[in-house]
Amino acid sequence: MPLSDLESISIEDDPLTDTGGAVRILAEVPYEHGRLIAYVKNDSCGIVATSTHDAKEEKIALSSEWPHGDEGSNTLPAGPYNSASGAGGTNTWASLLCGKNAMVIEYTANQAGAPGQSRGQTAVAQVPGQPTTSRIIVGAPETRHEIQQPPAG
Repeated sequence: MPLSDLESISIEDDPLTDTGGAVRILAEVPYEHGRLIAYVKNDSCGIVATSTHDAKEEKIALSSEWPHGDEGSNTLPAGPYNSASGAGGTNTWASLLCGKNAMVIEYTANQAGAPGQSRGQTAVAQVPGQPTTSRIIVGAPETRHEIQQPPAG
């Protein structure tokens, strides 16, 4: 199921309200120091990580268009994916794999701490051996399950 067909959620203090065009927020993942929001807009997907102290202060904002034609990588199921990554200050970093059917996000917070209860069409897990990094998968339940499964070998 394409990301654009997933049910959107509403959030408090939406940092995307000033963004032009129709933005559909698909997931929100709270952290001790802030939150990460995943969204789709037209034919692209994106994330915004904000601070708890100032909901309008963006620590990281990434977006990427869905792959067209032969673009993108197929390293994970439900691809192809285009990618974007960026830093948001000291020891804060995110990478985004963006496809029509799923988003796979790795988010490293500047302090250790598991994410809180996520909302929306998402699955969140700590990356093994990396206590400050979360792997966030946004997509339909069957798509998330397919991506979470280790490859048969």
